[in-house]
Amino acid sequence: MRQRVLQAANDWTWIPPDARDYIEDDYRLTIYPDRTSVQWSATERPLDKLIAEVRDRARGTNPVLRWWVKPGTKPDDTADTLLGNGFELVETVEILARQLSSAEEIEAAVNPPSEVDVRPADTPDLLYLAGQIDAEVFDWPPPTPVQLQQESDTAAKAKGSPGTGRFLAYLHNRPVGAAGFTMTDGVLRLWGGAVLAEARGRGAYRALLAARCAQGIRKGADLALVKGRTGTSAPILRRAGFTSYGIEQCYQERL
Repeated sequence: MRQRVLQAANDWTWIPPDARDYIEDDYRLTIYPDRTSVQWSATERPLDKLIAEVRDRARGTNPVLRWWVKPGTKPDDTADTLLGNGFELVETVEILARQLSSAEEIEAAVNPPSEVDVRPADTPDLLYLAGQIDAEVFDWPPPTPVQLQQESDTAAKAKGSPGTGRFLAYLHNRPVGAAGFTMTDGVLRLWGGAVLAEARGRGAYRALLAARCAQGIRKGADLALVKGRTGTSAPILRRAGFTSYGIEQCYQERL
């Protein structure tokens, strides 16, 4: 189980259509519209030289360079070396997973509140609304037109039997949360769970979790995987039966 979870977590990388992605022997570099990110690194070269190489490739793309340190990152002192080179720790997420058996079991474990209504976000206006919630909660830029068009096209093609999609959570008919899911090889990837600050503590995240897990079970998933922020979603996920399999940390510098 542990090996499967860590492999699935390591394979999980978001590459939108307007990004440039480079996979080298000892690292993967993705240039997004708003940042450049080392998705993973496992090198036997002197790390200072690899950092210099990555900086050269990133310079002139955008001002933010991020570097993810994961359970398989090599060398073992990568985090300390990044800190010594001017990076700072900006995000820590837990790798959490649980087996999926039935929607009833998930419902009992998550216990979503009846006052929260969860509905699919499967039209351009609803997807844009979900993106706006993400942007406010995670301090991200709103979705670009290219990203929004891709997601709209995917949602249109998947209607009726979606293997990827989004949900919106409504509290008294007001949208307060958004979350997405993707099915890959029997693994339900849960991403983008966001709830507006004024609505937290009312069960919107749990309702979104239950809806996505139920959808995954209908599609044949036997494992749910999420990278939860340690101070927000991770405690909720552990109470819902998810087990922690390690952490991933993001280090950042401004070029």
